[in-house]
Amino acid sequence: MESTTYGGSFLYHINDGPLVAAGFVTALDYKNTYLSPFKEMQRWKTHPRVAPNFEGGERIMYGARALNEGGFQSLPEIVFPGGLMIGCSPGFLNVPKIKGTHNAMKSGIIAADSTFKSIVDGYLTLEKGQVLESYKEALTKSSVYEELYACRNVRPSFCTKAGLWGGMLYTGLFYVMLGGKEPWTLKHHGRDSDALNPAKDNQIIDYPKPGNQISPVYIFLT
Repeated sequence: MESTTYGGSFLYHINDGPLVAAGFVTALDYKNTYLSPFKEMQRWKTHPRVAPNFEGGERIMYGARALNEGGFQSLPEIVFPGGLMIGCSPGFLNVPKIKGTHNAMKSGIIAADSTFKSIVDGYLTLEKGQVLESYKEALTKSSVYEELYACRNVRPSFCTKAGLWGGMLYTGLFYVMLGGKEPWTLKHHGRDSDALNPAKDNQIIDYPKPGNQISPVYIFLT
């Protein structure tokens, strides 16, 4: 993938196997009009270090989804009259780890605990439009908030003039070594679509042709 595009991949070996779980993530603020997230994954699968994991294998499950990568800076108001936001929808994803299931589950546990306690304490009743502020308070004191705060500047650091290498240097220093404790919070650059360049300013990307054993999944756009 081009160095101006943010993204990542994962490849896990599963003991109940031999099974392999693989995935590829492409940020939607890419600049090249000809970039295809689906074809980027196919090219990744043909890499000499990756391809042997798929040779002779059979697809048993596949899919695609959009990730909320805004992180700490983009969290919405998680409580509102008559409801609250839990799970993946609010954007509890740890972007550098491409990992968010644990935070989604934790938010559900916190919501259940807060709701139960509020009912027992008599705060929640059958009256409509109540706001469960205790859930918001508990979440901001939890490991979810702590983790999102620590990695808040990783994604924005790749959108500076320093580009890929500046982002890697910043992430290694402030996130990996110092745990995200810097006293400032970087802002996101704006809408992803604003980063796209006109087609005339880009070169067509030469992707591997689909159809072989390693990359036939493109037929299903996964």
